[in-house]
Amino acid sequence: MSLILEEISVKNEHSFRSKIDVLSHIEVPWHHHPEFELIYIEKSKGTLVVGDCIDHFKDGDMVFIGPNTPHVMKNDDSYYQNKSELKAIAWVVHFREDSFGKEFFLLPEMQKVRQFLIKSFQGIRIEGNSKYKIIQLLKNLHSADYSERIIFLLQILRIISLSDELEYLASKSFVDSFSQSSNHKLYKIYEYVSKNFQDKIELDEAAKVANMSKTAFCRFFKSKTQKTFSEFLNEMRINYAKKLLAEGKLSVSQIAYECGFNSPSYFNKQFKASTGKAPLQLRGHSL
Repeated sequence: MSLILEEISVKNEHSFRSKIDVLSHIEVPWHHHPEFELIYIEKSKGTLVVGDCIDHFKDGDMVFIGPNTPHVMKNDDSYYQNKSELKAIAWVVHFREDSFGKEFFLLPEMQKVRQFLIKSFQGIRIEGNSKYKIIQLLKNLHSADYSERIIFLLQILRIISLSDELEYLASKSFVDSFSQSSNHKLYKIYEYVSKNFQDKIELDEAAKVANMSKTAFCRFFKSKTQKTFSEFLNEMRINYAKKLLAEGKLSVSQIAYECGFNSPSYFNKQFKASTGKAPLQLRGHSL
């Protein structure tokens, strides 16, 4: 399935959308949309892909995603089993850059918010006190009417724009390559890697996804991303490994195989080349 452009519908009496989803499991394809998106996961667990970042999500997580950044959320397998009683509950807000007027975010008073919104193309995880303040504002927003809705959303954006409790997800190089390209072959490759990075990925297979010869594919991918396909794949795997190391639940050997490396020794070598540190030096440390 190729990258899907999601259509976000907004009620006639509103300038942006606020909703609470209560689902047996999350059913969202790899997609993008022109709206900014704030997601608070009240209850749910699974895998989150934002651009070239692969991460876990769990109860209490909060993520902000900029316009047209490709992303997908998938619950753990237990959510899709027959007779599962698990639920996914998420609070979601969508708004456009021009929801409050074409030049609203260009006002001098909105400078900090505007700077944050530009960076949000990478996708942002919100932590700490900032998150807890926003949760209360989200609850107020959901039950508010008329101009109060806008006031609560602006308060949320102000908190995020001033927060130092943010983690940027996708790499800037990914965002740059994605925003500069309208080539669907590149989108298909990103989707293929995000779905299969834990398995062995051969260059032949990636080239087939793009419907190209190996030589043409290598030239195409390097011209679009300024990286070889192998560099991109290892970078995505190592970024995921950093998350698993910070959680401290798996051994280094387990993480190596979980991230798609064929041996712990090769994983250690690639990890050190990328980060300058051995995996054990990051194990159990927050990133």
